[in-house]
Amino acid sequence: MPGQDSTGVDYTTARPSNRDGLVDVSLDEAHSPDKVLAHDDLLRKFVNGEKFRPIHMRIGIMGACNMRCNFCNFHSPNEEQFYDLFSFKDALSTDKSVALMEEFAESGGRAVTFCGSGECTIHPGYTQIAYAAHAAGLRIGLITNGSRLRREALAECVARTHTWVRMGLNAGTAETFEDITRDREHTFASFMDSVGQLRAAAVDPEFRIGFNYVITQQNFREIREAARVARDSGAHYIRFEPEFYSAMGHETIENEMAEISAALDEVAQLGTEEFEVSVPKLDRGPMDQVTSVEGDFDHCHYSRFVTAVGADGNLYPCPQVHLNSRYRIGNVVEDGYLNVLESGPRDEWENSNPLRTDLCKSCFYRPQNELLEWLKNGRVKLDQALNDYRLEIPKTLHADFI
Repeated sequence: MPGQDSTGVDYTTARPSNRDGLVDVSLDEAHSPDKVLAHDDLLRKFVNGEKFRPIHMRIGIMGACNMRCNFCNFHSPNEEQFYDLFSFKDALSTDKSVALMEEFAESGGRAVTFCGSGECTIHPGYTQIAYAAHAAGLRIGLITNGSRLRREALAECVARTHTWVRMGLNAGTAETFEDITRDREHTFASFMDSVGQLRAAAVDPEFRIGFNYVITQQNFREIREAARVARDSGAHYIRFEPEFYSAMGHETIENEMAEISAALDEVAQLGTEEFEVSVPKLDRGPMDQVTSVEGDFDHCHYSRFVTAVGADGNLYPCPQVHLNSRYRIGNVVEDGYLNVLESGPRDEWENSNPLRTDLCKSCFYRPQNELLEWLKNGRVKLDQALNDYRLEIPKTLHADFI
């Protein structure tokens, strides 16, 4: 069977799944956790213990945001201890951001995603940084609240340089959207025009624009409306996910799981070749202050392929743990990207920390890490997994955004 190697081990079991009684997980093509299998060269080096550099950087260039979403983990008193390095005042200068983009590209980087704790598009140098990253050969992704995409200069920059854009929808009506986000710019209404315009103007033939919807106690009854809004706007997809970490306390939607599951099952039927509906793993628990260990892997391998930079200039293993002092590796803005990555700080950090089962008990990138560990220890055979993946996915969408 596809995905099952000669030893009988099925690597697809690493994919996210919901418990019995809940809707089946169905991820859109752009967010497949198997995309690492599109990189045989890197995987062979990984399995053989050879060194290689990350090809995808996720970066937050500022801590400030022009919205105050009530589920945001960076604004939650439940996360103050975890995100102990977070500051609204942090921002990387335009010049230093451009220099970092160029150094990352020169060191083998292929893609950059602008995301982070704040809203990157309100950075006064965002377009300059994006044009420089594109000129250096990097493909660009953007996670944004969407409020600035109506502005002509930014819209033109995105259309010319970006490979994908993902916006926060988080409601099915303008009233709920404004209540959740404290938005004052009528962003919800703008989605019906800005999405289609960007899709039509985009230069990259693989350009995708879509929505993310964080399911909370306040908005779970608007899942159906949101899916229709996303479809009618001209978006390529809508991606649902449960409350992030423990910002509001993940258990707040636990009693509504049956109703949420039914709504997701219904909106999944809206999916077509032109519009994808991404159904998530719903029972994702909090990352911190938890005793149980999730996932069949001991080490974080994913951070070898993807790295993260916070608005404080520091390198972190991944965006899930950035701005936490336990995970801080070194300042790439002040000391240089390669100096931090290869001249000691990263090795020192990894050697000083225990197994991820002691440090990072749950993991948003569990599917990637399980697959990588199984490949590393031979439980899944690399050549068989690569061959099966090629048969299943002849061409990987946005392959460099692992």
